[in-house]
Amino acid sequence: LELSLASRNSVAFVHSSPSQRTTAANNNPTPLFSSSTDFDNTNDGPSTSLTFAMDPRSDEAKDLVMNRLQLSQSQYKQLAKLADLVVEWNAQINLISRRDCTPSVVFGRHILPSLALLEMDQDLTGKVVDIGTGGGFPGLPLAIALPHVDFLLVDSVGKKLKVVEEIAETLALDNIWVHHGRAEEMVELAVTGRQHKGAYDICVGRSVTSIPKFCFWVQHLLKEAPKGKEEGAAGKLMYIIGGDIEDDILQQTEADVTIESLLGQEGASDKRILVFDQSQVRAIADASGETKKATGMANSLKTVNNKNNKKKGAQSGRAKGAWSKRDNTT
Repeated sequence: LELSLASRNSVAFVHSSPSQRTTAANNNPTPLFSSSTDFDNTNDGPSTSLTFAMDPRSDEAKDLVMNRLQLSQSQYKQLAKLADLVVEWNAQINLISRRDCTPSVVFGRHILPSLALLEMDQDLTGKVVDIGTGGGFPGLPLAIALPHVDFLLVDSVGKKLKVVEEIAETLALDNIWVHHGRAEEMVELAVTGRQHKGAYDICVGRSVTSIPKFCFWVQHLLKEAPKGKEEGAAGKLMYIIGGDIEDDILQQTEADVTIESLLGQEGASDKRILVFDQSQVRAIADASGETKKATGMANSLKTVNNKNNKKKGAQSGRAKGAWSKRDNTT
């Protein structure tokens, strides 16, 4: 698989050699969302989501990952390394809150809640898109846990995506791609917009914005159930969020489970995971009152093709914000 580069900053899954992967980014001057931790409608007062921590190299962490989540020892080591890498990069680029940023905090408050998605009674296969990934959550931990699933991590802040790509390479993950841009504009990109429309089996997000607004952004990305097929064939939204949720939203959920119960860790988080199928996402989007805003992005998107320019440090002809996946074979 590789990212197919075409006009208007597109990304699409096509068959090719992993060593030929490239990425492209557009210069987006007005971020719509800048991090998967920007929004949280939690109530006032202490939040376990802001206090929980776990040493990634403790026996407790190892037992949780390998026994409860049924991941391998090598995956456990990758997850522990991920915590270290996020701390290192966070000193240079603001991926997550810099307050009390330690491997234990990253593992407890970011990695484990991401992995809680594995415990949901959902089929995490096919293509997964992570909207508002920020520093790579929940996409990076899930990509470690599900090496045979393709993940597209989307954010409007290019510098964060560059770090995500660097982390993915350090961890030898070959099932991650990134897209720099706005989620709701992906289906309108020239040439490859149609390849995003209705293309994703699962959409994940973590406290990016309110549920109605998020549904409005992603409604056209999820697969629709083919005519004559069961509803289960449609794409699903799995959204991590805290605080009070409106009753009319909860009535449309397919599942509503606390992270604490999924991980079997009291005090691990006060957030929950809500699941909606594609028809429910569309209904919430239609009732959201959101309207598409003209951004002028169509004229600012540029074609960037680094397929034949992958040597380290090669910068000529590269649009601002563009970057390419390093070729580890050289």
